[in-house]
Amino acid sequence: MSEHDDETYRPDGLTYGLLLVRATRDDVLRVLVRERFSGWVGPAQDGWVVAVADRPRGHVAARRRYLPDVGELVSGDLHAVVVTVVVARDLLLQVWAHDDGAEVVTYLSDAHLAFPDDEDAFGPQGAHGARTLAALAGRPDAGDELTTLLSDERGESDAESERLMAVCRLLGWPQWLVAVDSLPRRVPGGPDADAFTRLRAGRTGVGGLLAARAAAVVRRDE
Repeated sequence: MSEHDDETYRPDGLTYGLLLVRATRDDVLRVLVRERFSGWVGPAQDGWVVAVADRPRGHVAARRRYLPDVGELVSGDLHAVVVTVVVARDLLLQVWAHDDGAEVVTYLSDAHLAFPDDEDAFGPQGAHGARTLAALAGRPDAGDELTTLLSDERGESDAESERLMAVCRLLGWPQWLVAVDSLPRRVPGGPDADAFTRLRAGRTGVGGLLAARAAAVVRRDE
């Protein structure tokens, strides 16, 4: 994942990262446990299982994998569609989509913010993948509208969670995705907290607490 200049981010903006997996919850849990994922795995809803990372922009699994790396792995292992979403302080939205392990969509809402040292980086990148993303979500008719939505530059007073909420409406994704930063408390508009399985380095309960301490030695937030 790209490094970002923290001085360009609002300190109060939301930061969160998640996977949307088109597979059964049991299969998703199996792979995430094996890969020592740290985060929460929610219930299946409308054909999607949501896994929320506890380090959205850092290492979240074995071998110091970042969230998009885990998305690619899960997609290949389950021969499934996996969409990875990361929002950084509500100023930057990044989306990756994998189908059967192959990366088919890469999007970021502000190239300059993602790559401040690149003088040629400007505006949204990857909006042309919107039609593919809509098709993967089973909403091909939403492709044109999604392209327009992802092509828009964010205004100074806008939050990327608002853009993500609009994406969720178009693609039929759970709209509570924009509130997952509330975990381990209840997700507003979403499932109760106890509907999520808490994994720490792939384990639950006390074993997970011990595993998380060991993993913290090598895993980093950025």
